[in-house]
Amino acid sequence: MNKKHLRTSFLLAGALFVSTGIYAVDLGEGLANESDALLLKNHNGSYSRWNGVGNIFWNDEPNCTASLLDTRDKHNNAVGPAYLLTAAHCVVDEQAFDQPVEETVKFNYFNDTANAYKSYKINKIVWKDYKHTDLAVLELDATLSTLLADGINPLRMASEWPRVTGDVLVVGAPQDLQGSGLRLAACAQEPTGATLVEDFRAYLDTLKNRCKEIRPGSSGSPMLDRNTGQILSVLTTSTYDAKIDEKCFVNAPCEIRRGQPVLSSDTHYSVPVDYLSGCFSNGVFSNDSNACAPYTTFKVLDLSWPTQYITMPEDINSSPPAVQVDFTLSTPYYRFKTVRDVALCQSPHDYSDTFDATDASLKAPISRESGMHYLCIIGVESADHRPSIELLKSAWVTPAQLIERTPVRTPEPTITLSADWNYHIKWQYSIPMYYGTLYYTSPAKDTDCNAIPVKDYIETFEAITFTAEKLPLTLCSRNKDLSDRYSSARTDLLALP
Repeated sequence: MNKKHLRTSFLLAGALFVSTGIYAVDLGEGLANESDALLLKNHNGSYSRWNGVGNIFWNDEPNCTASLLDTRDKHNNAVGPAYLLTAAHCVVDEQAFDQPVEETVKFNYFNDTANAYKSYKINKIVWKDYKHTDLAVLELDATLSTLLADGINPLRMASEWPRVTGDVLVVGAPQDLQGSGLRLAACAQEPTGATLVEDFRAYLDTLKNRCKEIRPGSSGSPMLDRNTGQILSVLTTSTYDAKIDEKCFVNAPCEIRRGQPVLSSDTHYSVPVDYLSGCFSNGVFSNDSNACAPYTTFKVLDLSWPTQYITMPEDINSSPPAVQVDFTLSTPYYRFKTVRDVALCQSPHDYSDTFDATDASLKAPISRESGMHYLCIIGVESADHRPSIELLKSAWVTPAQLIERTPVRTPEPTITLSADWNYHIKWQYSIPMYYGTLYYTSPAKDTDCNAIPVKDYIETFEAITFTAEKLPLTLCSRNKDLSDRYSSARTDLLALP
């Protein structure tokens, strides 16, 4: 799904985003909460109110869902560009592609309107926050007035986010389901009430729901007030199809409760958008407001993969557990601390003295309490540089799990013998439990795999094949987890029948 905040209500500045409707109309038309999603067909125009929810394409491939924003002024005039609201991880990272990627959005994206899609080029990113939240505002290569003339209906953002459970609708373009196009689902949405961790990111303010048929492609979908149709939040991640062994990593977000990670199955998470309503003035996005500031006072220029999965030391005399990372910042120096509550990264207390931020190699000790810990780093200009609110809000945070010292699981390869008498070995790969395999082969049938030194094994992430002329042989294998520990050896005899 596949891929974080100042939460201030701008009641006056965001007044133009408040819905003009005053009657409690059920826009879900009686759809029961957590019932199967409805594949929308619009041949009679009955769902045209949702035609401003579109599908983002990277070149010709569908990627995520996005909403056309209603940024008309208080006189209902459309005077600025057309803007999209989506998830930040849905935005193209040009560095990840060898060739330029053309981004477009297709509106009127109903199941039965393939010949009437309205396609527009995405011009640029005007705002993105993938640190405190997972939101992006994109500008189209067309004006809002043009899209209105084309019959596309924009959606308004709510100026406050609900801090209690409420009924919502989600309109999106999930993939991997029978029938393409927009789907409408209904459910209750509530505050998560816990820090949400997914891979390298930790989020303080999120909402969760159990709407049905949320799939890849649903990211960026608007979570809508069931009565007003206002956008309350944007769908960003989900535990759909997540495995308990992968909790807290990509596509398996976890809730941190009393310091311990918890995976809530088939749960979908969104981030509120209320503060963005104050970022528009006369139909144009502006980051002059504090709410729209990116809070990026320093940048990470170079980075090794930080430690995210740490094993408890063997005994009390062993070195304390630590989060390790090598990096370079845009500032000359840095300060750091480790905490159990990610909100404390924004507190000025307990940060370290300053250290050189060029080619830095940090080994930050943490307590021996199992569960989730956080490494907080801020970039500073000098030893006298006192951290501002903006600097603390831009703290670079790395979540890291400290786990009990249990044995590493042995490999679980899939071994198949093909018709040409070749053995094909496919290794299991699943972060953090299965993070690479080491293998060793020997023609001897009585090889003691555990007696072979680890240094003599070959490390691989790829499938391997042993041809018939190499058989029979003994295949020794060991699994490595993300904490760089190895399992005991597994022994398989590969021979022809």
